[in-house]
Amino acid sequence: MPFPWQPGMRITADRLAVKDYQKGSVPVTWTGGTAGTWVQVDVTFPTPFASVPVVNATPQGSIPSVGGTTTLMWGVSGVTAAGFSLRALRSTAFTGQPFAWTAHA
Repeated sequence: MPFPWQPGMRITADRLAVKDYQKGSVPVTWTGGTAGTWVQVDVTFPTPFASVPVVNATPQGSIPSVGGTTTLMWGVSGVTAAGFSLRALRSTAFTGQPFAWTAHA
């Protein structure tokens, strides 16, 4: 899908109200009992899409250091027009690991 803005396009209220892109963040927590296991967080889009969007998720801040021994893996699944599931595994306990997400249809 091409980016909705092209050189020379006029800024209009209709173009500013693009509804096929949303973003947000969600925290994921691992306790002593869930460290080393997959944790799932379900995300509901603020506004449902007209079709199933493409979703990307990226950890923000507090990610394991390069050369450290902590493992962090994640993936997006179950994407619908209404939301998706973020699944993540961290080898150590951690509270509130933020993941930023974007979705576009």
